[in-house]
Amino acid sequence: MPDRHRVRAVLLDGDDVILFERTRPSVPRYWSTPGGGVEPGDAGLLAALHRELDEELRAVVTPPVPLTFVDARREDGSWQRHHLFACRLVSMDFAARYGHEFTDPAKGTYDVVRVPFTAETIGELNMQPEGVARYLRMAIDQVWQAAQDGRAAYSVCFATDTSGPALRQALHEAYGIDPADVFVGTAEELMSAADVRATVWINPDAGDPSYGCELSAGDSLARATGISELELATRLCRLTGTTALVADGPQHSWLVAADGDYQHSHALHW
Repeated sequence: MPDRHRVRAVLLDGDDVILFERTRPSVPRYWSTPGGGVEPGDAGLLAALHRELDEELRAVVTPPVPLTFVDARREDGSWQRHHLFACRLVSMDFAARYGHEFTDPAKGTYDVVRVPFTAETIGELNMQPEGVARYLRMAIDQVWQAAQDGRAAYSVCFATDTSGPALRQALHEAYGIDPADVFVGTAEELMSAADVRATVWINPDAGDPSYGCELSAGDSLARATGISELELATRLCRLTGTTALVADGPQHSWLVAADGDYQHSHALHW
């Protein structure tokens, strides 16, 4: 489990991504995405992200779309979880930024730069944490689409024997999702239902022999939780004791264990 959570914006402006070019005493120059630590007073990840973007850039952005998270170990041995969101820039006035880090000489400089948002350019930069750069190089198209559409889409495949009602209860327990907003049933049952207002669909028979219980949802779940597919899967797996498979870009998937641990799975699932 991470010792601290941080939020980061993959902030697109036209064909470019906005980054900080960082220089610190005795540290090689590196680049980072805007964002920072989640504070106790933040209502959630999205609230923390908007606060950080205001402090660091005085930026107004389109609704951020959850992408994924990246865990990274700090020099002191602690773990930080970096939650990534895609959004597009509406306006900013970085000359008016007011974050406390800008007055601390030990923090170095934060120069705002725009670079082409391509896998080649990201690969040439010393971007930190390296796991964020690795994800961006792999998921360029996915990030572009999320930022362009401004809407999230969830598709998490749980082990075939997973209980749909248990997942529905876990969504309520973890995120306050009204059970009436979660439909549990097959595609045939969904089509024949007289009145369905659900925003989350759990299909216990999606056809896959191993991971055939599929949770599907759209932007309403992102607005209610502010989390990515991977974060959702790790939480629900811990609460229900099941396993899950989460597609994370075109190259691979994440295999999530019953205790919420996760590792890359090269068995693609779509």
